[in-house]
Amino acid sequence: MRSLPNVNIIYLHYYVMGNLMNNVKKILIATDGSEHSKKAASEGISLAKIYGARVFAVHVMKELSSKTLPYGARITNFDIPHEDIKREGQEALQYVEELGDPQGVAVDTALLTGNPAEEILDFAKENEIDIIVMGSLGRTGLERYLMGSVSEKVLRHAKTAVMVIP
Repeated sequence: MRSLPNVNIIYLHYYVMGNLMNNVKKILIATDGSEHSKKAASEGISLAKIYGARVFAVHVMKELSSKTLPYGARITNFDIPHEDIKREGQEALQYVEELGDPQGVAVDTALLTGNPAEEILDFAKENEIDIIVMGSLGRTGLERYLMGSVSEKVLRHAKTAVMVIP
């Protein structure tokens, strides 16, 4: 049996040892471009190299709606920031692709819009992902004690293994 790379892991959820680690075929790397997600991407690529797994990298842009906008603001006022957010997402995905290239690991990317935790969980289910790899904290200033709200929600609701990297 192959061993996991030497990495600090906050949480490794589900049936990771034994059964899963012999059958890793699809890895989902959730990225937001933060330092935590970059570390997670590196570990996800390492896992893919060890197990010969297919890698999917996902970045989720939060959907702009009247509920998330300041009072009196119109969606047209947010065209430029939305394009900036999209560009940042594309850069985060490109970073994961570039990590995989020298390792010989191809990375399929998806730029999604919606609730980050829900989109990650839906993508994992639809693509029959074996393990989700993500950072413990994202780019938001609203951090929880040990991990961000997105990683916490994914960890609680995932029907597959989740590796959260600090």
